[in-house]
Amino acid sequence: MPAPPDPLSDTLHRWKVEPPAGPGFRADVWRRISERAQESWPVYLRSHATAWMAATVLTFGAAAYTGHATAQARIRSDRATLVVSYLVDLDPRVQADLKP
Repeated sequence: MPAPPDPLSDTLHRWKVEPPAGPGFRADVWRRISERAQESWPVYLRSHATAWMAATVLTFGAAAYTGHATAQARIRSDRATLVVSYLVDLDPRVQADLKP
């Protein structure tokens, strides 16, 4: 049993979009390109200073947080190793249960 034809699909196949052509479109594009090409590096930095500062602060913040978390994990690991070593040195009978 064939499916009934879908009117939406037929409508979409017949539909064509023809945007009106702008008479000065090409000239406007080249004008904007030439304006951007004349912008110097200091002008770019001044106009985008807030975004660059936010990116810098976020980068340094993420690096600091990651470094701190890694250091804390290392400290906990070293502390556990020292405790086991101390207990083993203190009482040799503990060696069977604790392995440094």
